[in-house]
Amino acid sequence: MAFKRTEGFRFTFGVPIEANFTELINGKQEQLEVVKYPCEIIDVSPHGMKMFSSREIGENNNNLVQLELEFILDEVLIKAIGDIVWKKKYGGKFQYGLIFENQPGIEELIVSELKVRRKKEVGRN
Repeated sequence: MAFKRTEGFRFTFGVPIEANFTELINGKQEQLEVVKYPCEIIDVSPHGMKMFSSREIGENNNNLVQLELEFILDEVLIKAIGDIVWKKKYGGKFQYGLIFENQPGIEELIVSELKVRRKKEVGRN
């Protein structure tokens, strides 16, 4: 059976990774002052992620809501813009599915950071 290098993968973290996000409405920050909100990354792939936030995002808003995320998978600060594709209430928090579109540099950076992280995790065992 031939291996397909174009197939996607998803890396799930045992302990969620802390991150921050700002809300973008129609591609722009709505407020003059940048407000960063905390969140936790549950899993990530080169094309998107699943995250938790105690903040409900996009409620009562008919505009396009995106999140500008800042997170570190191993050593490099990654900044990516994600479109919210789904939302679920989960306990006292909200769970979101995000997709990264038209950000090829981000895809490569996520893959390389996950490789380094995984090598370190395997080396510790």
